[in-house]
Amino acid sequence: MEQVSEKVLGIVEEIAKRTATEHYRLVLNEERKAKITGSKVGGMPYWPANKDFPVDGGGNKMLLLMQINCEEAGLKAPLPEQGMLQWFISVNPERMYGCQGNYNEDGTGFRIVYHETIEENAKPTDAPTHDTVDPMLTPVKREAAIDVVAEPTSMGVNDGHFNRLFADIVKDITGDDMGDKAWYAYLNNDECLLLEQQGMKRPHHQMLGYPVYTQDEARRDIEYHDTLLFQLDSQFSTQGQGELVMWGDMGSGFIFIHHDDLAALDFTHTYYCWDCG
Repeated sequence: MEQVSEKVLGIVEEIAKRTATEHYRLVLNEERKAKITGSKVGGMPYWPANKDFPVDGGGNKMLLLMQINCEEAGLKAPLPEQGMLQWFISVNPERMYGCQGNYNEDGTGFRIVYHETIEENAKPTDAPTHDTVDPMLTPVKREAAIDVVAEPTSMGVNDGHFNRLFADIVKDITGDDMGDKAWYAYLNNDECLLLEQQGMKRPHHQMLGYPVYTQDEARRDIEYHDTLLFQLDSQFSTQGQGELVMWGDMGSGFIFIHHDDLAALDFTHTYYCWDCG
């Protein structure tokens, strides 16, 4: 069996140190019924009566994937600290969960909606839900409340910034110049496994932090879309009810945003992508 060297343990420790940040882990809770104004995946969305409901490119009402009651969740800046943040998708069968070719930025296949305030006496609307659409057209198969947990995290190996960071740390610690070599070419099998296991526990539902992909970096522009707003992972029901969330073959969905747009609470230029096995 190959061994993990002290040098590599030092590199792993330095990666965690340099990329340490706080994120919000989202725990899907099937035992608690969420209110219409609560944080949840699936179900009937919160929607104020005097606001136009989001529609797709065909004029059809979109489907709620998830919503977060920001104040109840205890969110802090740069995320909104009050109001409601929601993720909607089109259920057009040609749009692949609201994407087109897995990538879509024009807003006709998905929408991130922010309500600055919440009307506590909100009533159900005639919006589609996971119960009323073809289950093949939505990754969310069942409704579940969301519990939000703030905790530390660090960058994993399939973030698009990882290889450059790894090379910089190797040079700082050892003096070795990796050039264009990939991080895994510098390590033995056990050392690769050690790095791959960092932050890879599934399911991985989150806000902020670092994306955890099923395959590789899914953003086309990792410098502009630099902030993870939402990650919604695949997960089976803990109550023996089959699939709770399922993106294709055990994949994940992502919403990214530029940090300046998030600071301004401007969600008009978000970027949506998803990947699967």
